[in-house]
Amino acid sequence: MTMRVFSIQHNRQGLSEVERIAAGIDGVVERLRDVPEVTGAVVLSTCNRVEVLLDTNGEAAPGHLRAALNAHFDVPPAWDLYLGEAALGHVFRVASGLDSMVVGEREIAGQFRRALTEAQELGHTSLPLNIAVDEALKTSRRIARETALEGAGRSVVSAGLDLINLPDWHAARVLIVGTGSYAGAVVAALRKRGVGRITVYSASGRGAQFAESHGVGHIESLTDALASADLVVTCRGRGTHAVTPEDITGPATFLDLSLKRDVHPAVGTLPGVRVVDLATIQQSVGSEIAEDTRRAQSMVNEGIAEALTKLRARVVDPAVVGLRETVMSLVADEVTRLPQRTLTHDDAALALRRLATRLLHIPSTRAKLAAENGRTDEYLSAMAELYGIGETPGIDANTLEDESCPVTNLALTDLDSTPSLEAM
Repeated sequence: MTMRVFSIQHNRQGLSEVERIAAGIDGVVERLRDVPEVTGAVVLSTCNRVEVLLDTNGEAAPGHLRAALNAHFDVPPAWDLYLGEAALGHVFRVASGLDSMVVGEREIAGQFRRALTEAQELGHTSLPLNIAVDEALKTSRRIARETALEGAGRSVVSAGLDLINLPDWHAARVLIVGTGSYAGAVVAALRKRGVGRITVYSASGRGAQFAESHGVGHIESLTDALASADLVVTCRGRGTHAVTPEDITGPATFLDLSLKRDVHPAVGTLPGVRVVDLATIQQSVGSEIAEDTRRAQSMVNEGIAEALTKLRARVVDPAVVGLRETVMSLVADEVTRLPQRTLTHDDAALALRRLATRLLHIPSTRAKLAAENGRTDEYLSAMAELYGIGETPGIDANTLEDESCPVTNLALTDLDSTPSLEAM
């Protein structure tokens, strides 16, 4: 398994690019699953990031996968690519909220869980991807329990509204400028605070459709709307200023949620005007959670190490399955050779000796070949690993009998209660 993550992030490519890719991401997994090298895929699409997690075999070339992914879009995205352990580390940081606009935000964990569940239901994921995301979510829950980040880790929208803190949310008149990916989250967060009078303005012409789908008012004149609003929330992020000093006619409060600011910096210098932007939000929570963030990163490192151990252990599963199938086939063959009468002690002994001889034939033959080719040390090391013959540093052979098989989940002590050969 080689894990790869193709990523579009709010702080790298911008919110408008995230919105564009998110709008066209549907169906991309089906396209990628047609690529022979891809054995599993999970897509996480949120307001501020799109992550395409792929489980691929060793023959997959990043350029080939990128081309297959870009074929889904008219304009190829500028994906960031994470490979192997870097990809696993990225997944852990994202799931734990450490790469979010507001460090520690908890929404991302639920979104990741839903993305994994959807991929599982559609048959798109793989065992390694299941392990990677599950372990990342486990670490995220640990961080929530053992640090204060869960309290600080609100969504960007709720953190910004907390800083605004209007005296009476129920009576507030709120204007949303823009219909981008954050606009829907803004409506939900405002209603949670009891805001009933919400209107939307969009220069793109999508305001009416957004208003109808979200049950809010629509206004076509930004100047009129600015003058009557108690709070203006901007979330366009188009790279141009939606609100300039010339638009301001009196006291006003703005919450600017765009990476590329919608509200001109000079607006905040006007008398009676307050502007809360992403930098303000990050600064307000950053100093309070610095130590918790360091602790969370330490937990992420521990989680990555544990996940790597589990993933490496699963690499041998196909070999263990093949070994078991081969041995059980030999057993079944020997069972068919047993005489059709009441078995004697000699019958059982003969059958066991014949089975042992067949099991040992190939290892014994390979021992001779290894000696002839000067590979005795390599062969003895393999025998120590497979059968506990000789000494294996750091492993007590006596304790291995208590371990369970990764395929059957049975220990040797369970064999007395397993079905008889005739029933298998």
